[in-house]
Amino acid sequence: MNPIIGRTHERGDGMVKRIFTVSFLLAIFCGAASAGGRNFGVGIILGEPTALSAKYWTSSTTAFDFGIGWGAGRGWNRYGVGYTDDRCYDNGYYNSHPGYCDARSYDNGGSGYGYSGLHLHADYLYHNFNLFHARDKVPLYYGPGISFNTWQRYDPNFGIRGVIGVAWMPNNAPIDIFFELAPVLELFPGIYPDVNAGLGARFYF
Repeated sequence: MNPIIGRTHERGDGMVKRIFTVSFLLAIFCGAASAGGRNFGVGIILGEPTALSAKYWTSSTTAFDFGIGWGAGRGWNRYGVGYTDDRCYDNGYYNSHPGYCDARSYDNGGSGYGYSGLHLHADYLYHNFNLFHARDKVPLYYGPGISFNTWQRYDPNFGIRGVIGVAWMPNNAPIDIFFELAPVLELFPGIYPDVNAGLGARFYF
């Protein structure tokens, strides 16, 4: 996941996280306040990322969904080596101190190094209730969305994503259980593909 080379440390990472977290929570609570008729659901999705999940139905077949959580992954630097000094992962620092960094490199077998960070996403979804014939509602849903991530080792990144999933919505309970897959194209600060996937559930108010 995320084969990024030499991203810089994000010194304002804490402030960015607070701003986006507060903005996201305000949007969720505003939606919850205006939702009626069990149109607003809150729950959790497990996978990549693992996140709190919210969904607000705008009609019988369309909805917004949101996620806020903690993403984790693996990255690779130049030549599949690691550095004992984290500054060497930055291209600018490495180019200015190649001898120093090479002396502090080690072969990690191309297995990469771990990183994690805050994840946010928002999608607009369309639902097809006619594809699967069952006693309960089992819609296929799909639609466009956006994603934002901050990482321990890298600059924040922003991208677009396309979601496709299936949900089970029992007639006698205000819940849904869903599985979804979301290919992502990161656009800033670099262009590269990614993928989100997870299994989740929500309770509707």
